Amino acid sequence: MIVAERKATVMMLDDEKFLLGIYKLAFEKSGYDVFLYYSAYDAQEALRAGFDPDIILFDITMPESPSGYEFLERIQKEKLSKRSMKVALTNEGQDAERLRTSELGADGHLMKSDFTPAELVKKVTEMFAAKRKSHKRWI
Repeated sequence: MIVAERKATVMMLDDEKFLLGIYKLAFEKSGYDVFLYYSAYDAQEALRAGFDPDIILFDITMPESPSGYEFLERIQKEKLSKRSMKVALTNEGQDAERLRTSELGADGHLMKSDFTPAELVKKVTEMFAAKRKSHKRWI
């Protein structure tokens, strides 16, 4: 019997609504289920309520919300989404920023300006496949 693999879920956290809409379309076109959050507060509440996405893409700088660093610190402290692949998707790309996201448990740090939406989907898909391969518990 063939069992269909479930769609991977993506949580996207960023205050740039237009950009998130474009990313959402690109990920959905590639078969992902995408959930958008414009505030770290809302994203954290969803995780507390039991949402456990396969992938979390988050911005670092969100003026009306806690930063991506604070978001990572809080979900790590509360032991939320431990199995999720967490990737900073940001315009903050200095070595110190990359180091800090890594120290906080992020699996990657991508620069928005380095990828078209289709290229971003391809890169995240490759990262996710590598993480799944290294963790037998996945899907």
